[in-house]
Amino acid sequence: MKLRDIVELATDSGSGQYDAYQITAWVNEIEGQVADEVINHAEGHEVEIRDLDYGVDPGREMLVPDRFRDVYLCYVRAKIDFMNQETERYNNDVAMFDAAYQSYAAWFRGKHRQKRRVSFSRM
Repeated sequence: MKLRDIVELATDSGSGQYDAYQITAWVNEIEGQVADEVINHAEGHEVEIRDLDYGVDPGREMLVPDRFRDVYLCYVRAKIDFMNQETERYNNDVAMFDAAYQSYAAWFRGKHRQKRRVSFSRM
């Protein structure tokens, strides 16, 4: 999924009051979270996040594969609903985001070996 796809889907389903640059800022939040909490915990992965700029990066491929696109869409919709003070819709979108995020994280962790962590013990 590309940034342009997320922006188009988010603006088509919303009121249109948030532009591509605001939606891109929200996408940057979730891209950073995915890299920090999921991808960079796997062996052989060290993604360095560079903030997206819609004017430059509309064709940039997202970190999360298309089959888990709800991670982005539900996150952006939740942000829109939060900003519009639509509490019930926000709660639904957050629940859907959480389910999509957990599903993606479980899938990724199942496909990639996690980095070893140093453990200490008392003698």
